[in-house]
Amino acid sequence: MSPATFRLIVRTGPNPGMIFDLTKDVTILGRDVTNDIVLGDAEVSRQHSRLTRTPGGYVLEDLGSTNGTFVNGERLLAPRVLSAGDLMGLSEKVTLSFDVVTPEAAATVMGPAYGRAAPPPTAPEPPMVRPSARQAPPPPSPAYASPSQAAPAQGGGSRRWLLAGCGCILLLGACVALVWFLDRYYPDILYAPLRILGIGG
Repeated sequence: MSPATFRLIVRTGPNPGMIFDLTKDVTILGRDVTNDIVLGDAEVSRQHSRLTRTPGGYVLEDLGSTNGTFVNGERLLAPRVLSAGDLMGLSEKVTLSFDVVTPEAAATVMGPAYGRAAPPPTAPEPPMVRPSARQAPPPPSPAYASPSQAAPAQGGGSRRWLLAGCGCILLLGACVALVWFLDRYYPDILYAPLRILGIGG
């Protein structure tokens, strides 16, 4: 009987559900495309961590990453032997589970055996039954108010126009008063632009 094999499954981060078979003695994980397992997340370092196959099992170590390597939520401070079911974290955003594949289960797994991602075997999902979309309420019909109802609205509109007209008259009066004041007491300021343009004396 062939021995069990090991793999990593992305749980959170880029491409959740992707499987990486561990077939090398040394496997480098990180953001750089030259790594054995590439995890394209901004919080993952270019070369983040390393898995080494030893007689005692796979040993995980951090490669001086910026955001750390975690095992079951604890930050990795020294190399650590992984157990089946351990949850590896590369930064706080990317997690992968360390799984053991028995020979019986491996016979049903279809996919490459060189550490590249393969879609996880999944049973066909039943078609999703979406609830019928609730109809949006119809737009409110235009209110044809009776003359008695329309009267307050018209009165409010007239009042607004009256206030706007008064405001314009006040503004015009203020402008006229300002011109008169400048003409009487500061004619140099008032007529300086005309002299600059060569208009007037």
